[in-house]
Amino acid sequence: MELPVKSLRFEKRWSQEELAQLSDLNVRTIQRVEKGESVGTETLKSLASVFEISIDELINSIDNEKKLQTEDDVNMIKDNSQQNEAKEKVKSIKYFYAFSAFLIAVFLLFMLPNYNDGENLGPLIVVFLSFSALIAGLAFHVFQPFGEKWEKEKLSQILNQQSEESSSSSER
Repeated sequence: MELPVKSLRFEKRWSQEELAQLSDLNVRTIQRVEKGESVGTETLKSLASVFEISIDELINSIDNEKKLQTEDDVNMIKDNSQQNEAKEKVKSIKYFYAFSAFLIAVFLLFMLPNYNDGENLGPLIVVFLSFSALIAGLAFHVFQPFGEKWEKEKLSQILNQQSEESSSSSER
């Protein structure tokens, strides 16, 4: 994204050296302005006169450009944050499936063969219920059926119902 001074310079097809000569500024000053670094009022006056615009127009375009850059930075941070959250969610789901498969395999391979015509039925049921509770607890933690998303949806439903009720009662 180009800063206003740079885009104005490109419109005129000037190099930084040419702009520096025309505005009686140093090339280094032109580079600082184009990078968005702060500069003095006299520098802005010189640039505004060379580009034949008011100093207010130049300042406003620089401020708008900085706001856009800040918004882009914030959006990029949000995107990265959302991407990291999604990666963590995927990892936890992957762990859930792996853990569940492990517990099922342990039960089928090591516990079930010890059935012995009903002799060990009680301990097998306890192990089965324990493994089931572990899987259910992890599923509840990973998939969060009553988490923030559920709360927002319920809140939205209740507010919609209330607004529908109030609008129907006011029509009477």
